[in-house]
Amino acid sequence: MANGKMGKMLKKMQKVQAEMLKMQEELSKRTVESTSGGGAVRAVVSGSRELVGLEIDPQILQEEEAEMIQDLVISAVNEALRQADKMISSEMQKIAGMPGMPKNLF
Repeated sequence: MANGKMGKMLKKMQKVQAEMLKMQEELSKRTVESTSGGGAVRAVVSGSRELVGLEIDPQILQEEEAEMIQDLVISAVNEALRQADKMISSEMQKIAGMPGMPKNLF
């Protein structure tokens, strides 16, 4: 009887592992974006937490204020990474909500 419960638990864990791999693949194809400086800098981050796009308004480049531009880029990238983390967490919570799985797994 104990082996039956262990077998069921093992199957659930294998299903969760397969779901997580599928989710990671799907998330890597999704993106989130953030802007800073009133839209002067835009950062796009994938669900695999990679910076995949960065746009800088040419107008701020002409002003030659490197420190300000660096701050804006850092701000936009960090916010985009936070959004990617939220997206990942939200999707992983869906997996954790499967019957028989602990609610605070992620």
